[in-house]
Parts: sequence; C-alpha cells; structure tokens
Amino acid sequence: MIVLEVLGWVLASFILLNVVLYFVEPSLIAISFSLILRLFFKNPPIVDVDEHFKGHQLLKDNWEVIRDELLEVLKDESSIPKFHEIDKIQRFIADGDKAAWRIFMFMGYNNWQEANCARAPKTTALLKQLPDITTAMFSILSPYKHIPPHNGFYKGVYRYHLGLVIPKNGECYIVNGGERYDWQEGEDILFDDTYKHAVWNKTDETRVVLFCDVFRTDLPKFFQPINRWVYGLRERSGRLKKVIKNAEVQVDLKPENA
Repeated sequence: MIVLEVLGWVLASFILLNVVLYFVEPSLIAISFSLILRLFFKNPPIVDVDEHFKGHQLLKDNWEVIRDELLEVLKDESSIPKFHEIDKIQRFIADGDKAAWRIFMFMGYNNWQEANCARAPKTTALLKQLPDITTAMFSILSPYKHIPPHNGFYKGVYRYHLGLVIPKNGECYIVNGGERYDWQEGEDILFDDTYKHAVWNKTDETRVVLFCDVFRTDLPKFFQPINRWVYGLRERSGRLKKVIKNAEVQVDLKPENA
C-alpha cells in the first residue's frame, strides 16, 4: 500500500512538473519525455540505417550531387558560422580548441533556413522529400578538430551522417557509446547520440558530413504522435528561434562589377 502511495506521489509530481514546464519553457518537456524513453526503450549506440531510416538511400544515391553543392558553399567557408556562434550553449563542446567546427544549416527543429537553402537547392530538394528529418546541416570540421565527450539529450530522434568530404590521410572518426566509426565518402551511419560520444579529426584536412536528425520509427505506435508533439514544443523556444536566426550565412550578393 505504501509503495502504491509513493508511486502515486511520484507520478503526480512528475505530471505537475511538466505542467509547470509547459507554461514556463515548453521545450524542456523534451527532457522528461527523453527520460521515459531512456528507461523503457533500449537500443545499441549504432543502429541499422536501412531498418531505421529507409529514406537514407535517396541521400546516399545522390551524395555526389550533395558534395558538389557543398564544394561551392565551401568556397566562402569563412562566412559559415561556427557552431558556438549559432548556439552559445554549445561553446563547451565546439570551442574547446583553436580548430573550427562550422555549421551550414538547412533546417533546424523543423524550421527551414531559406537563405541557406537557396545556396544548395538540389540538396534542399532531396531533404524536403524526407519528412522524418527534423534538422539538417553540413557539419564542417577543420583540421585537427576534437569534439570532447558529450551526450545528446533527446532520445526521440536518431542522428544521421553521410560522408561528403573525408580526409584521405590520417584518422578521422567518431566514438559513440564505445563503438568507433571512421567516416568514408558516400557512406552513411545512423546512431543514438544520447550515448556519450566524441569526435577526432587527426588530419590536416577538412572533414564534412551531411548531418541530420530523424524521428525514430522504432517506438510503439502510440508514442509516435507524442514524440512529434514534444519535439514540436522546441519550436516555441525563444533560444532555439535565436539559433535558427544565427544560422543564416551572411554573404554579399552584389555582382563583382557593381
């Protein structure tokens, strides 16, 4: 009887906390939801991309098209913001050394960055065919960049990487949940970033991947709409709206002879 009473109080407190969060900062409900997923739904650090993100083949089949648009974007690499310049909360993991981690964002939290999309229209058209994608960007690591160990906090999505420009000489890899993956051009991976993970580019070359978050399809059916609703609450976050605004790459569009 006492155990049931305790469980009842815990449940009531949990519900009350989330009601308060909804009115104070709705996006924080994602933390509570993610905690539930951590407790009840287990998966390995790296998951089968064919099984859990069937749309990946469209991106993989067109990786050279995406790569070619990326190379055009990289001609003005200095104009692409660093991750911690877009989202200051990322300073710990993104600005711990002198090497840059730059982000060219197409979409963040279901918000398209139209100015950036216009610079890579073919890539944008491919991404827009895949409704399970919630965030998409070119993730650009400068030579000798190291991203220290950290955990993602939202377990309702998987993280997808497609290798676009990968160093030819030296080691360039991610370790997620103790499992190592070395990027390769034209190859992709899907993983759960809530496991502790870290990245190394131990080369004098730049590494670029197409980086996407995709909704998990391996949750029970009744969790699917809840997952999308909770994730959608993040769009109402003032901080995340600022992140999207900061992600716009500033370029001078005036003709050279003007």
